[in-house]
Amino acid sequence: MNRLTVSVLGLASVFGIGSAIIPSMATAEQTVTIPADTYKAIIERLDTLQKRVEQLESKPKEAAASGNVKKQIDDLYDAMDRVETKTLKDRLNLGAEIRTRLDNFYDKNYMTPRGEERDHNDNHWSSRFRINMDAEISKELLFHGRLAVTKNWADSDNPFFYTDFNRGHAASSTNVNFERAYVDWTVPNMPVPLAITFGRQPSTEGPPVEFRENRPRQSTYPSLLFDGEADGVIATIGLERYIGWKESGLRFAYGKGYQDDDDFANYRDSGWGIKDTNLLGVFFESQIPSLSDSLMVLSYVRAWDMVDMPMNTNVNLGDLDLFGLHLQGQNILKSGFDAFLSFGMDVSHPNGKTTMITFNGQPLFGGGLLSNDGQDTKTGWAIYAGLVYTMPLEMLNNPKLGFEYNHGSKDWFSFTQSSLEFYNKLATRGNVYDFYYIQPFNKNLFARLGYTFIDYDYTFSGIHVGSPQKSDETLQDVYLLLDCKF
Repeated sequence: MNRLTVSVLGLASVFGIGSAIIPSMATAEQTVTIPADTYKAIIERLDTLQKRVEQLESKPKEAAASGNVKKQIDDLYDAMDRVETKTLKDRLNLGAEIRTRLDNFYDKNYMTPRGEERDHNDNHWSSRFRINMDAEISKELLFHGRLAVTKNWADSDNPFFYTDFNRGHAASSTNVNFERAYVDWTVPNMPVPLAITFGRQPSTEGPPVEFRENRPRQSTYPSLLFDGEADGVIATIGLERYIGWKESGLRFAYGKGYQDDDDFANYRDSGWGIKDTNLLGVFFESQIPSLSDSLMVLSYVRAWDMVDMPMNTNVNLGDLDLFGLHLQGQNILKSGFDAFLSFGMDVSHPNGKTTMITFNGQPLFGGGLLSNDGQDTKTGWAIYAGLVYTMPLEMLNNPKLGFEYNHGSKDWFSFTQSSLEFYNKLATRGNVYDFYYIQPFNKNLFARLGYTFIDYDYTFSGIHVGSPQKSDETLQDVYLLLDCKF
């Protein structure tokens, strides 16, 4: 069937009603697509009714009868509004999530930035709300987006380490944050399969986070190496037809970890001589040969000119290399078990510069890149493994039991600032033991009850400034969350 593109404002203006009927369209013209036959029928019907109204209004004795005809016109415009709304919904799909979480923390011998040892035992309530969006713009163009609010109950302060990497994940204010918005473009007529992804990337909650989150894969990158909100461009080359491995591809990713600008004229530099932090990543991804529903990712990431800290940003400390291998499988050999194993390694390249991190004018800690003097190259490593068992209990909606373990060495560091756990467990320089039970209630709602124990071997996990010191801190967390998606 032939289709016509109809300007809603243009159609309304034919009858002199303009924005009085469609106030939401008053500031900019928008278009919808409806079948040509439907469009012609509406126009003919409106024309007939409009003439009838004019005839009635010219005869005072019959003017009272015009009310019914006007009602018919209003009904037709209501029908057009419904057509317009449906067309917009067909183009942009919307979904939402809401989560409430209760944590009970038992933190013993933690070291404050001022060098004081303290204990902390308390409950902690938080909420998260998300709006998910996607659209098929054309066969070659797909859009995905997410807006998010994460906050602690009765608290509107931004956290100390609040950066562009964790806008939607850090518990801050009730403001809606721009977590991700990107377009996947499958480039046509290329000699090799090529896709370009540009925008705010799907770079948070990567494999294997989907197991504990009870949902499909959410990110491109394994979470042990990179779990942060990032802007960038990715080129993906499909390799399946050439090497025979299913779902295999090679990705090249570029982004910025920090971009220096002048707050008065943000197209200029600040004048402090700070270089931008640029990141380049190369990833090979595939199914594990001969294992269905599996994933293998080989990763390399290079960060140039890392800045000291977001609240300082007054010196570049050097470069960092990250290497990774991630393996995972679902329902392995139809056993009901999901399993994963991740390995990561970081190598620092300090430039000899050091910094002092301050807060409210008071010195907290300082040093160079993973060292006190900014001179010594450091190598760190981490391992992350886990099992999830789906219990064959249909009357309970097939609940799940999970166990995860991760260990980080003294000089372990990676970009995991958007971790879903407030304590960023994958940054730990020490040992983490994590047990959880997932109870689905229906396809939209589930609960997770968990226990996490962290034994820190070294201080300042997740911080790349200074040399870590020995620690006897332990952290226990007993938590319960309710998560609803619709």
